Amino acid sequence: MDNKKSLFYGWWIAAATFVILFIGLCSGFYTVSVFLEPIQQEFGWNRTTISLGFTIAALLVGLLSPVVGLAVSRFGVKGVQLFGALVTGFGLIFAGSIQVLWQYFAIYIIMAVGLASVSLVPSQTIISHWFEKRRGTAMGIIMTGIGLGGMVMVFVASAANDAYGWRCAYRLLGVLVLAIVVPVIMFALKNRPQDMGLAPDGDHGTALKGSLSTEPSGFTVKEALRSMAFHLTCLIMALFNLVLGGLTMHAIALFRSYGLEEANLMWSLTLGASVLGTVIFGYLADRGSKKFLIGVSWFMHILAFGSLMLASADARTAWGFVLFYGLAFGAFVTLLPLFVGERFGVEHFSKLIGLVGLFQIIGLAAGSILLGRIFDATASYESAVSLLAAVSILSLAVTAFIGKPRRQPVTSPAV
Repeated sequence: MDNKKSLFYGWWIAAATFVILFIGLCSGFYTVSVFLEPIQQEFGWNRTTISLGFTIAALLVGLLSPVVGLAVSRFGVKGVQLFGALVTGFGLIFAGSIQVLWQYFAIYIIMAVGLASVSLVPSQTIISHWFEKRRGTAMGIIMTGIGLGGMVMVFVASAANDAYGWRCAYRLLGVLVLAIVVPVIMFALKNRPQDMGLAPDGDHGTALKGSLSTEPSGFTVKEALRSMAFHLTCLIMALFNLVLGGLTMHAIALFRSYGLEEANLMWSLTLGASVLGTVIFGYLADRGSKKFLIGVSWFMHILAFGSLMLASADARTAWGFVLFYGLAFGAFVTLLPLFVGERFGVEHFSKLIGLVGLFQIIGLAAGSILLGRIFDATASYESAVSLLAAVSILSLAVTAFIGKPRRQPVTSPAV
């Protein structure tokens, strides 16, 4: 094969990772709001109880993120994602057989293990290995899988639920993961460009022996933990996921509370709008300040929740949320791993991004259960929307204070 004339295999890696996130992650994560009301109608459980299942899963995904990072470092992305896809697929199929509450919680525990293994930590790691100069563009491409996947899989789950019921909808999602994602992982993924005698970005002038990167040596976990910049990065990750956790579980019900009958479509289009965010901000990240762009994403969060606040008087303004939150969501999930790689290097990236992912616990778990409690107490989501707007303002301020990390010597071996 003439490497100079053929397409760099890293772009095939990006395409495969796009599919993995599109179906593998989105089938199990972004469809939960589709099942909230059908499950409540069948079993009579309140929304706080149903949200607790997602909260448990979020806790486990966060707790498992550092473990997944270590597993990726030891076994490679391919092995970890193959395990995750199998667990996620069978977990979704089993979800169609839920009869009692403990089974509901057990299924979410199983799916948490799968989703943690198939989703962002390994996906962001493999892109960081295959790309250096074009990392922002490649990261933007794979993250469009989340936006498009969320939009499409919400639509698929909604259509299957309307036609055949929520049990068949769960089973269909599981079959899609097993039939599509598993083969893609098995036959398309390669852990590193070195495995194929290549260099990052397909740069032929880069030596294939020794260091393959022009980037300085990355921070170890211990060095990063001594940096205030790393702690603040973890904080904005937690705050972002507080917003995301609440919306992922409650978005459709929240739209309906404003009298919007097209609630399912609006949430689907919100996730679809995130595609623009991933593409635009991925492109800009290769050319500008990632910190500034993260600040812009928080400003769009604020505009999104402002649009919802106005919806109390005119429900049509809720469509502003669809655009602004969609863009902000796509921007942040693309920029955060790029920001970590830029500030702390990629040598220990899987461990660092896994540790940052641990803070999803605080956000995803708190957001889901908090919005459920607010609705059960007030029969409204208006206070929740105000809270999420305040969180966005706080996050913008925190982002402004994140400086460049300073490396401090560590006497013990690298972690």
